[in-house]
Amino acid sequence: MFLNSAAKRQSNDESFGDLFTVVGQHSGAVGLSQAKRFGIIPSRVVSVLSNNSDDVPARTRAVDELKILLDDPHNIHHIVPHFDGLVEFVGSLLDDQNIKVSSGAIDVFAALVRRLPRKLVALNADTLVTILCRRLGDTNGFSRESVTKIFIQLMHIASSASILNSLCAVGLSHRNDRVRQETINLVIVALLTFPSLDFDLPHIAKTVAIALIDERRPVRQAALECYAVLAQALGRSKRSVLMGYISEVEARNGGGSDLTAAVNARLDNHQLPKQDSSGLVQYATYLNRFSGSSAPTPDVAWILSASAGHGSSAKSPASSRMSARSFGSSVPDLPDDSQPFGSSRLRRSARRGFSRLPWDSEVKYRL
Repeated sequence: MFLNSAAKRQSNDESFGDLFTVVGQHSGAVGLSQAKRFGIIPSRVVSVLSNNSDDVPARTRAVDELKILLDDPHNIHHIVPHFDGLVEFVGSLLDDQNIKVSSGAIDVFAALVRRLPRKLVALNADTLVTILCRRLGDTNGFSRESVTKIFIQLMHIASSASILNSLCAVGLSHRNDRVRQETINLVIVALLTFPSLDFDLPHIAKTVAIALIDERRPVRQAALECYAVLAQALGRSKRSVLMGYISEVEARNGGGSDLTAAVNARLDNHQLPKQDSSGLVQYATYLNRFSGSSAPTPDVAWILSASAGHGSSAKSPASSRMSARSFGSSVPDLPDDSQPFGSSRLRRSARRGFSRLPWDSEVKYRL
């Protein structure tokens, strides 16, 4: 049902001109007198969202109108020819200072993935992953959860292997440590959700290995938990494959055996992380079970040797928890020079005998 624009329009809707106020779920007749952008969106809506004005109510109404239009299945066929331009426009709204606009942009991406033809979404999945990945580091937990749900949906639409490869290529080298952690959590959930045959498990292990020497505790913990899941999936007879990648990381970064001891300790603990009903990954490693004269196990010592990092979003089975929200997928069998992390990307860490990682020269984190 639509309110008559002449008789029912409220005073605070003036900035929308002929854009009608929508009530209910139908939106096909909205803004019929206006020029359209991207096939269906009134140009005035695009203008209001693009001008970064201080008119918060007007911009909030505009993004709400955008969500209604794009979530209407009757409108989707108008959008298909304008997919690239629309994705670029909505992507620019993800960093909007108005949280209602930025969160609304995530909802728009969710609607596009849900409504657009599966073939079109699959063909453009890499672009969507690249645009949305940075929002895994959002301080707003609801926004992070919404983005991870989109990634999961993409994995069911496109190849889970290709989605994870795209995600790891962007997420594991991201300067935001929360993005790096959430990327690994996505890998964990994928391994817990999809059949092992869907994955090139050794390739995943090689890709994730770099995160084991990350300078942030949450990232190291996520990586150790991921290796525990990988070890279970590969079987005990192939544990040497995992340890081979650990030895390579240590050899390229000055030697030492602390990392090997840490991974062995975690793999000897046969309890695996799990995903709860809310979608959170529950880590199996207790970080605060050692007190007084009790010495931590090598895996916990390795995690604690890094800096604390951000306040995490997932669950660890202890009161001071290092965890994060999670969802994830698989990786294809790619040649070494196409891996997200070849030997040229490895650096020595500043902790435990390793120097800084590639992004450390760009951004300094507060402890």
